Amino acid sequence: EKLIKRQVAVQRLKKILKDKGAADSETVSFEASLIALLNDSKGTWQSKHGAFLAAEGMLQCKSMESKNRESILKLSLDYLEHKEYRVRLVVAAVLQALAEVDGITIWLKSKEKIYKSIHRNFKRDVSAVKIENKSKFLLPAANLIDLVKSDSVENKAAPVALPTATLPSLGTSALPSLGAGVGGKKLATKKPIGGKIMVNHQNASKKEETAKSGSAPEIVRPSVKTRVSKPAELTRWKAELREQMHDTEGWKSLETSFGALRAIITGAKEQFSKYVDDELLKLLEHASMHTNRFVREISFHTAAAIATSCDIETLKTLAERTCTLLAKGLSDNWSQVRYASSIATRHMLTRAIKNGFAEKYLPILLPPMCINRYYVAQGVRIYSQESWRLAMGTNGAKLVAEHIDKVVAFYVAQAGADNHAVREAACACITELAKKVERKAVSPHVDKLLDTLIDCFKDDSWPVRDAACSACGDFILAYPEESEPKMKKLYKLWFEHLQDSIPTVREDAAVALAKAVKAYGKSAESEVCSKLVAALPAVKEQPNDSKRLGGMENVTQFGVARRVTGKEALANSDQQMYSCGSLAPKMKKRGAGCMDHSFQRLAEPWEITDGAVYLMRELAPICKDAVASQMASAAELIALRNYGHHVYLKQTFWKSVPAIAKGLGKRPFKRVLEPLLEPLFDTLVCNHRLAAHAAADCIGFLNKYLGNLVFTGRLSEDMKAKLRRSDLVSIKLDGL
Repeated sequence: EKLIKRQVAVQRLKKILKDKGAADSETVSFEASLIALLNDSKGTWQSKHGAFLAAEGMLQCKSMESKNRESILKLSLDYLEHKEYRVRLVVAAVLQALAEVDGITIWLKSKEKIYKSIHRNFKRDVSAVKIENKSKFLLPAANLIDLVKSDSVENKAAPVALPTATLPSLGTSALPSLGAGVGGKKLATKKPIGGKIMVNHQNASKKEETAKSGSAPEIVRPSVKTRVSKPAELTRWKAELREQMHDTEGWKSLETSFGALRAIITGAKEQFSKYVDDELLKLLEHASMHTNRFVREISFHTAAAIATSCDIETLKTLAERTCTLLAKGLSDNWSQVRYASSIATRHMLTRAIKNGFAEKYLPILLPPMCINRYYVAQGVRIYSQESWRLAMGTNGAKLVAEHIDKVVAFYVAQAGADNHAVREAACACITELAKKVERKAVSPHVDKLLDTLIDCFKDDSWPVRDAACSACGDFILAYPEESEPKMKKLYKLWFEHLQDSIPTVREDAAVALAKAVKAYGKSAESEVCSKLVAALPAVKEQPNDSKRLGGMENVTQFGVARRVTGKEALANSDQQMYSCGSLAPKMKKRGAGCMDHSFQRLAEPWEITDGAVYLMRELAPICKDAVASQMASAAELIALRNYGHHVYLKQTFWKSVPAIAKGLGKRPFKRVLEPLLEPLFDTLVCNHRLAAHAAADCIGFLNKYLGNLVFTGRLSEDMKAKLRRSDLVSIKLDGL
């Protein structure tokens, strides 16, 4: 609320300044008041924030005197590392406004201080650590940090007892399990960070007396010198402290100092061109690989400012180095970093294309730009698609064909990335090569691409496996001769995924198998149809206690529902955690989990039949006789309801019947319609709404497809009564 008030006040100030025009004595007095407020060391951060906001507004209105601008610049640099980040953010905005007024002189006056701030904070100081589990350490957090900051292992600072709440509860019963023997006696000990058991020998006699008396022992802190006797011990302590810190914690003003640099570049515009030197580029290159993702993000926003502001000649000079930098950002594990890099890439590439020097750098930027058009993060995906249209126009497929070697190498590498979303996007891009790119260009790489897809077929994450499943189907349809040596492996994988626990995986496996039949004709038809005949009756073996995703966790992680056992629960506790929005490698390419190719629960019989129904739907236009011969058997199986999940199978079947009818044609379908009607109308009046809706949609389709008289003429009175009772479908019946 207070921030809004400050912003409203600044808007009013700007309106007053615009109405006044030239600066007057009142304006000069106001400027002096702002400077006094910023110089007041006792003022709150809110007052500083408001003063800088007002200064920014005055600079934007070109209403500030030269000498006061000098004062504001000096104060801005003084507040560059202020403890409140909102103050640091508005300081960057003020520096941009100053650069818009005074040009490159602002950079020349502030360069040294900004660079010093960045270099000073580029490495993290362990004093910024926040110790959450203080009982793990023998010293309080403050003393421990002081110790770690000191490089001397001879620090003899007096030990300080921890607060009572952080001490373990130790009674006499605990004494036999504590310590090592000194003169045959047991001593109370504790395990420090470095991993060694440290014993306080100086207090051995006191410990002995305490144990004999039966009272609770006094916890005596060992000296620093006793605990850290070697430099290696200190190193281990430092390492464990750093492990407690999140990747984004402890970097102080590093991000906002980069923001100030970016703001000056934006404000100075083309004047900054000749100051984009090796020092600045090296700084950006190092920042693009920084541990902190926010630092990486701001480094690419800074690169975007350079690409927008520099003149064409400078851009030509920097292009190769800048494009290599941007390609790293386009492949980053965090979507925010990819997005920032995508912005910089658009500015860089569109200007390069417009001025005729883009061709040299397309092999660097083209592959990651392709991948990002299918990236899971919607902002990155949509922005990348728009950038592709702006930069490539209608020549995208042609340019990919020209640079096919680089593109294929990049796709193969990305299909092995830690990030599941990247692997999924790589599979989608490989599919695109099969569908859209010139055959002559792709043909030499088919073997490598299929091997990559088969590898992704065995992924932990079911969306990746699903994407690979569909991509393999598209590839064999486009390149049947080149793909034929891989068919034995592919049939095995498709048949396994036809009975997967995820419905969409079963469906896409059926779609891919139908494409195999289209590609290879009779040889594939006999193999696929035999699988259909074998899989369809599986539901007859279904026990009453059917399960849907049974034995799995109720929570999935990127599409993976893991089976949990007692040992796993213990082994996976107290481990590193990631943000739910993180694209960090939470999931290995292959590993434990029910969606791992090497670990998958046995399919429920009803799921096998469900996969066969999808296969019937896809084969109906190709293998009419084989599908028609199974319709009566399917109707009998769909009528079964001795197991809990029969409604899911019904839902799949009645959703598939319209496609099967179209595939078979009207006349052949009429011959197999009779056995379907009774289970169809039973489902219409069942208590499961999704299954009932699927049946209602099927009835509406059949009435329209076959004709009202033909369809209703086959209905019994009982079926008509059920139709009248249902509120889900309305068709004309005789006598109504």
